[in-house]
Amino acid sequence: MTQPFTPGPIDEDLWTLTQYLLKCGDLLDALQRQPGEAPQRLPDTVRTGSALYRTSLHTGKLLSQAALSDAATTVDGQEAIAVLRRLTDAIASAAARASDAVSALAHGDTASADRLLEQSRAHLYRTPVAVQDVAAALLRHDGYLYAQQRAARENLGTHSAIAVSEAQRKGLASFARGEGVLHASADGAREVVAPLATPMRATTIDALVDKKLIALTPLVQQGRYGVRLTSVGVQALLSAHPAQRRGPATTAPTPVAPRSTTRRAGARR
Repeated sequence: MTQPFTPGPIDEDLWTLTQYLLKCGDLLDALQRQPGEAPQRLPDTVRTGSALYRTSLHTGKLLSQAALSDAATTVDGQEAIAVLRRLTDAIASAAARASDAVSALAHGDTASADRLLEQSRAHLYRTPVAVQDVAAALLRHDGYLYAQQRAARENLGTHSAIAVSEAQRKGLASFARGEGVLHASADGAREVVAPLATPMRATTIDALVDKKLIALTPLVQQGRYGVRLTSVGVQALLSAHPAQRRGPATTAPTPVAPRSTTRRAGARR
């Protein structure tokens, strides 16, 4: 039977985008410090504009991949698409302002070029952090699909008498793939070591442990524990009512058949 979804962005795609954004930021910072008249500044400004344009194309490609994938079937996947859409708009605006700066320099207007480059740099503010938000949301999306697979494989129901907060739901989804690692310090505080870029408060981790929604397995390295959802944790994740993303594109999560998750969920490494 034909695969109904295309694979979405994977970690390597998002890592590449982060590197592009950091490089563009460095180029813009260098331009703002660059002295000289318009003819001397023009070649580097053209190079920066070209880098921003390539970055904009890459971001648009990732947005298309996410929108055409099964990401739209879960709230977390919808969040990833929404952030990618904002990133695409921001980077396209930064590229447009850099292009305008090239035009200004070509006409000898350095003052306008400086102002336009400042605007271009402002559009890139915190964009690398936003890429991490996309990665975290896609990880939770994958986790939800993994939990669906496991529930079907182990014949688990979706009903759970244990209510979870939105932060706890996100924590369960982040750990659902079974690749989580925690570090426990000498004073008992826990922090997430893996997956990377998984924002989670220590109190959230403690609540998941106390409710027996996750099980910890000691690892060889002292103070580190592998994390796996318990059966109750899987049920709690699947029966939770996540906060719906606001906006006209908001849709209810659609259950995905296990056959459609194997390739997609396993793609993010």
